[in-house]
Order: sequence, then structure tokens, then C-alpha cells
Amino acid sequence: MFEPETLTKLFKLVIADILLAGDNALVIAMATRALEGKQQFWGRIIGSAGAVLLRVLFILIIAWLLKVPYVQLVGGVLLLWISWKLVNPEQDEVDASGHHKHGQTLRHAIWMIIVADATMSLDNVVAIANIAQGDTKLVVFGLLLSIPLVVWGSSLIANLMHTHRWIVWLGGGVLGHVAGGIIFHDPSVLGWMGVTVVPGTSSKGIAEILGNHPGAAWAAATVPWLLAGVLVVAGYFLGRASTPTDSPKSA
Repeated sequence: MFEPETLTKLFKLVIADILLAGDNALVIAMATRALEGKQQFWGRIIGSAGAVLLRVLFILIIAWLLKVPYVQLVGGVLLLWISWKLVNPEQDEVDASGHHKHGQTLRHAIWMIIVADATMSLDNVVAIANIAQGDTKLVVFGLLLSIPLVVWGSSLIANLMHTHRWIVWLGGGVLGHVAGGIIFHDPSVLGWMGVTVVPGTSSKGIAEILGNHPGAAWAAATVPWLLAGVLVVAGYFLGRASTPTDSPKSA
């Protein structure tokens, strides 16, 4: 464990987990923000456990899964749909007096978390597998480390969302950008643009390949930002439309 090469992989795994856990924590926080206290707590716990279990499952079947045509394209489109649902004020309705309506169910929140995590976990597992390079102990360490990061991160983000509505719009934009990145990691999508990528290639490897295809590289870099911008703007205008403007007048 204390060999220089292993310590380097360990450091990379910690950094990767911190970055990758942010996406999962964001989804959990956005999906559970309209739930009441205990339901919100269990939503975070079950959502975090679901994210880790999905990663374990994908680790076991990653070689087969990455050979399925369009799997990342479908996952990216699903995540875009989830992102739209999460920035939609119907998920966090406000009544005429300005109080939150807790109409969203725990089951509904968990379902949205699992669908989003299933999409994002595929890319996360590819990243972890590329860093660990077949070292099972490091893979397990990376998965275990992600649990407290996701639980703590989702709690922090959810608390901030209650006082800063703009975080919801920004969060939708982040997920939109992630979805766009997942779509452009699909070998089939890149194949449409004349780029040949072997399934399971890391993000760094894809970036290097795209360096030889300027048109495809431009699309892969630009489209995720466009999707992010659309979701931020949509969240802003939908949020303004749902905010009550008329306060009760005193007699």
C-alpha cells in the first residue's frame, strides 16, 4: 500500500472521488429538497447507498456494459430529462404565503436519484477503473470513500438551497453539462462525427483523440455548455413564474 505507484493512484482516487461525488450529492440534494425532515434524511441515505451499489454493479459488468451501443447517449438524455425535472418549480412548490409545499414523495425522490445516479455512475466507474488499473483494493477504497462525501455534500447543498434559490438553477446547469459530456463520451455518437473511440476509453484518452478532429472537439466542448445555459435560464424563468408576487393585504 505504501509503494510510490500505489500512493499516486490513491491520491488520484481521492481527488476523483471528491470531484465525482459532487455530481451525486447535487442530484440527491435537488431531489430531496422539498421533503420534510425525516424523509429528507432517509432520501439522502438511500440515495447515497443506491449510488454506491450502482457503482459496484457497474464495476462487475463494466466490460459488457460499455459494448452496448448508445448506452451513454441514452443515459445522457435521461440525465437531461432528470435535470429539467429538478429545476422545475413543481418539485418545490411554494404556496401563496411563501411556505414550501411538501407534495413530493420519498419514493418519487429516490426514483429520480437512482435514474440520475445510474447515468452518472457509468462515467464514474470508468474513471475509477482507469485510475485503479485493476487493483481491487483501490476500487473498493474509492467506493467506500464516496459514501461520506455524498451524504455530507448533499446535506450541505440542500441546506444552501433553502436560502439561495439560484443554487437550484446553477445545479441544473451543472447536471446539464454533465449530461452533455456523457453523450459525447459515447463511441457511437463520436462515430457519427467520424471519430473512432474504443469503448472504455478514459476521458483523457477521448480528449486526446478529439485533438485530431477539430470539428468534433468543438461540438463536444460547446454542446454541454449550451445545455447548461438552457437549463440555468429555464430554471430562472420557471422559478420567477412560480414565485408568488402578491402578498396578503392588511385590512
